[in-house]
Amino acid sequence: MILCAGLAVFVAVLLLPAQIDLREARIQRDLALHIEQTQHTRIERYRAFLEELEHPTDATIDLLAMSQLGMIADDREALIIPGQPADPQLFEFLEPAAEPFEPKPIPVSRLETLATGTTSRPWVALLGAIAVLYGLLPPARS
Repeated sequence: MILCAGLAVFVAVLLLPAQIDLREARIQRDLALHIEQTQHTRIERYRAFLEELEHPTDATIDLLAMSQLGMIADDREALIIPGQPADPQLFEFLEPAAEPFEPKPIPVSRLETLATGTTSRPWVALLGAIAVLYGLLPPARS
């Protein structure tokens, strides 16, 4: 029993830092996928607008007139936001809304804290090695 417990602790000290690196790599992968999806959305919006320019509708012509000439339709009123320019801007219309990337929080166990801490890791590894050594000793004879 002591041998198995010592092996489990010793293996945990060896594997948990690698699992933390794997978790960080997955977060970086998720961030890259998020950025890629944002870029695909942006490209699709530009592609849709380009198709509208090839076969314009009245709404597209109005949008272009408002953005290029600063014109506002008679039945509309300029939306003036404090700190923003009053004229409609075409590229802000085309750009997708930025969604911040938020990695999923993963709870950290006490074993992980002990097995990866700079001061506690050598002690936990030493205790695991001592438990393995004690488990390997022959039983006492009476």
